[in-house]
Amino acid sequence: MSNYKIKTTVNYPIERVFKVFIDLNKREIPKFNDKNPVGCSNKRTIKYVAKQKIEMLTTVTGYEKNKLYEVTNSIDKDKYISKYTFSEIDSNSTEISLSEAQDIKSFSSKLTVLIQKIGAKKKMKEKINNLKEILEKELERRDKRTVNKEN
Repeated sequence: MSNYKIKTTVNYPIERVFKVFIDLNKREIPKFNDKNPVGCSNKRTIKYVAKQKIEMLTTVTGYEKNKLYEVTNSIDKDKYISKYTFSEIDSNSTEISLSEAQDIKSFSSKLTVLIQKIGAKKKMKEKINNLKEILEKELERRDKRTVNKEN
């Protein structure tokens, strides 16, 4: 199993960061259950190969409000696990840690993973930087919306 880890900081309170993060991730799982999200899932077609569709099942496999969000993507017998942990640095700063693991069973997937390992660190850095940017933009947008409602 391959494992990758990276961290970033978002300069907003943990409760707000986690809420926006979950709101954005609900797009991937339309039937997300706020009270008990573990087990919520969504299946979608990700591509076609020789007229055969390849489907991915996305399932919430870990959740603790303001602390943890884990999702497992399954394609046939292969599993890709993304675990996000949230830690309060201070009242206005949140650290997000992302760890990803791949549990690959099929031979062709193992070859692909060997090739992907070369660029894995760069891709993880891009992923966490994109997450940070998206969260900050959405938090700023919501702040402006709140200010406009008050005026």
